[in-house]
Amino acid sequence: MRYGKPRRLRRGGCHGGVTEELMLRFGLMSVLAFVGWRVTGRRTDGPRPVVMWAAILVSAILFGLGHLPALAQSVDLTPALIARTVLLNAVAGILFGWLYWRRSLEAAMVAHASFHVPLVALSLVQVAVV
Repeated sequence: MRYGKPRRLRRGGCHGGVTEELMLRFGLMSVLAFVGWRVTGRRTDGPRPVVMWAAILVSAILFGLGHLPALAQSVDLTPALIARTVLLNAVAGILFGWLYWRRSLEAAMVAHASFHVPLVALSLVQVAVV
C-alpha cells in the first residue's frame, strides 16, 4: 500500500481531467455546438455565443448527472443529495465548458484535474480518519 495514495491522486486527476473532458467537452459539447450552428443556418462563420452557451449548459447538466452513479455506490441517494451533486458538478462543468470554448481543451483538462486533486486528497484524509 506504499504507492496506493499517489496512484489514486494521479488516477483521479487524470480520469477527471482528461477522460471526462474528452467525452463531455471535446465530444458532446462540440457535437452540440456543431448541430446548433448548422440548425441556426449561419454556416459562413462559427457558432453564435447563444449556441455555445446552450452547448455548455446541456453538457454541464449531463456532466452533473454523470456523477450520480458513482455517488449511488457510496451512499443512498436522496432528492437533496441528487440536486446538490448535479448542481455543483454542473457549475464546475460550466466553468470547464467556458474554458474549452474560450481557451482550449487543455485549459479545461488542467482546470478539471486541478479541481480533483484537493477532492481526492480530502477523501484520502477522510478514509484515514475513519
